[in-house]
Amino acid sequence: MAAEQPLFGTSSFRVLIGDRELAFAEVTRLTSATNAESPQAPRHHRFEPVVLRRALTRSTELYDWRRKIVRGADDYRTVTIQQLERPDGPVVNSWRLVDAWPSRWSGPAFNALGTDVAIEELELVFADLVWLKPTRKGG
Repeated sequence: MAAEQPLFGTSSFRVLIGDRELAFAEVTRLTSATNAESPQAPRHHRFEPVVLRRALTRSTELYDWRRKIVRGADDYRTVTIQQLERPDGPVVNSWRLVDAWPSRWSGPAFNALGTDVAIEELELVFADLVWLKPTRKGG
């Protein structure tokens, strides 16, 4: 009889852009899809864009990355999303977005009557999605 696998939550995660860890409040769903319109049609595989959301700070690094793309730079980066067992706990799953680049940056909406936190969003498109094999502790 197989042992039951533990269930992991989605509230503890880490995002690395290149080798730099950045704090995000939300990462949208990771999706790999294939069209299924007709059995005779050629199959088209795609990866849905991923949106990273975080509280707006004085840092302009995400906006600056988007501006490089707007100016015509091919600034592709590796983005790694790590699911943690618990806050500051061990990594239980990791996914790599290969050759990711920002297709959209959005700043906050403003409302004089609201009390919401100002949020920035970065939408990433990428060439491949790789579910990384876990590394074994102690060898």
